[in-house]
Amino acid sequence: MAIEDDGQQMIEVAPGVHRIPFAIGTKPMAMYIVEGDRLILVDTGLFDTPETIYLPAIQALGRRRDEVALVVITHADADHIGGNSAVRALFPNALIACHAHDGRWVSDPATITAERYDGFRDYGLCYDDAVFAMLASWMGPPEPVDLMLHGREWIRRTGDDWLVVTDVPGHTPGHICLHNPLHGYAIIGDAIFGRSQLDTAGNWSAPPPYTSVERYLTTIETIAGFDLDLLLTCHYPVMRGEEIRRFIDASHQFVDLASRFTERLLRKTSGSLTLAAAIEAADPLLGPYRFARDLQFSLLAHLDHEVAHGRARRVEADGIVAWEAVRR
Repeated sequence: MAIEDDGQQMIEVAPGVHRIPFAIGTKPMAMYIVEGDRLILVDTGLFDTPETIYLPAIQALGRRRDEVALVVITHADADHIGGNSAVRALFPNALIACHAHDGRWVSDPATITAERYDGFRDYGLCYDDAVFAMLASWMGPPEPVDLMLHGREWIRRTGDDWLVVTDVPGHTPGHICLHNPLHGYAIIGDAIFGRSQLDTAGNWSAPPPYTSVERYLTTIETIAGFDLDLLLTCHYPVMRGEEIRRFIDASHQFVDLASRFTERLLRKTSGSLTLAAAIEAADPLLGPYRFARDLQFSLLAHLDHEVAHGRARRVEADGIVAWEAVRR
């Protein structure tokens, strides 16, 4: 079933699961309402998303705002937690839930800004003021989380139809997804990214921003292990069948390419390697990407992966953290 509301098309993609696509500039977005005995929202989007996206959709479904019982945050990112305070005001019976490992970031925009978005100063990198202003405009004031999840919780939609909370870390430490074994779908948020994030025209825009190689690989395998007919994300089109397999394979391919690139770059670099230099060298080979700077997330993860396996060490170069190969 498709419902048009204010130019947005809400589509029921699985029993009781309604997908609402929209865009932030050229960044595609999708929010989800899970409809059953009560209403469950997946993520809160930007500061105004609950009012401009969720509320009209709930009304179009013929449901009431006081029927929203739970808001599940898949992970801590500005475009997924920005509407937390608005949710609290609009949906009085809703509890906000997230994984405990992301709890501090989900509940406080200042903390996630300092630790996630401005966490690269030690490596000589910092976003400009315009980026921080944009992020601030996306997020409302601090809002406490009501339920801290740890994975393996079961949330009933209706009858014997359950959503299974599953750990899928890597993009963030506490990323979760909602897996529905009965109907063969998973709402995975931003758990995996293929080879690239996409813009609204389908062009490559930014690299996969994971922060742990091991956790991200485990997450790829976790999702591959689901028996899925339908894969639902927040920034990609709905995927079915062979599309799911190709997306999972592409996610694995990026990690393999980034791993081999990082190993080779360290070996051929005489002296120390900075994160900025690694980004500059990586973009033509792994991308190219419109927002190549965001390679900082995955390349930092891969460089520290080399350290953990004894193939590199951290050093100081001109007052910033850098890396050099361990020569044997």
